[in-house]
Amino acid sequence: MALAPLCVSLAAAGYLVVNGHRIGQGLLHPPPIPVTRPPAEPALSPLEDVAFTTSDGVPLKGWYVPSRNRAAVVLVHGFADNRAQLLFEARTLAGAGYGVLLFDLRAHGESGGDTVTWGDRERRDVTAALDFISRRPDVDPGRLGLFGFSMGGTTSLLVASEDARVKAVAAAGAYPALEADIYAGYGRWGAMSAEPVLWALRRAGVTVDAVRPIDGMCRLGGRPLLLVNGDVDPDAPAKLQASLFQAACEPKSLWVVEGAGHGQYARVAPEEYARRLLQHFGAALQALPQASSGGATQ
Repeated sequence: MALAPLCVSLAAAGYLVVNGHRIGQGLLHPPPIPVTRPPAEPALSPLEDVAFTTSDGVPLKGWYVPSRNRAAVVLVHGFADNRAQLLFEARTLAGAGYGVLLFDLRAHGESGGDTVTWGDRERRDVTAALDFISRRPDVDPGRLGLFGFSMGGTTSLLVASEDARVKAVAAAGAYPALEADIYAGYGRWGAMSAEPVLWALRRAGVTVDAVRPIDGMCRLGGRPLLLVNGDVDPDAPAKLQASLFQAACEPKSLWVVEGAGHGQYARVAPEEYARRLLQHFGAALQALPQASSGGATQ
């Protein structure tokens, strides 16, 4: 009889390990979502099909709207989606004259690659996107912005902290550290349920400890930061977003959208969302002189 509780405990532990591995595989290899080209419209005209390659040889596909004001913003989508996820942001910025690049991260949409690394190797994708728009003849390479949502937001923060070409960054629904996010989402039983998921990611080559944008929030060096979060977001809890904001140095701003879940900012408060995006990037990118040197500060 004394063995019964032990057997139950071993069975439960085994289940958590197997379930964690299954969850991890889903996080590494999400089912693809087909890319649907939006109907022709003035705000996104002309919408060019573009392609470029990362430093580790992954081909990426995207759309580009040329700049009319010499500034440009790269948009980085979230997990298990594609470039079309950020059409509201693209319309808002392109309608105001910004060049806009939407692209599919590796292992998403029409891009190459077969493994999602949650911001680790996706940093190379965002860097390649910045390389692409910085070489465009319609863009001043000293007037580049970066926006990302969820996993794309976390990746954007990682890149912005290291790449001085980014003059302003905005992140919506981002997480401060991958390990903390896994614990928040899958740590119902603490380490017993979260660590098997992390083990699956590490076994696939994800450097989990490198995905910690919270450590570099003050490395923006005076470049403006905008954080956006919904107050009923189960995927990016407000307390995690607040920790990012607290770790950042000025200039910074945080907008908590009342009644918004993960990615619902445009649905809940479209006019205010558009206004804040334009205000944020306008203050940082429009004030810069033409052909600026691209240093770390404004």
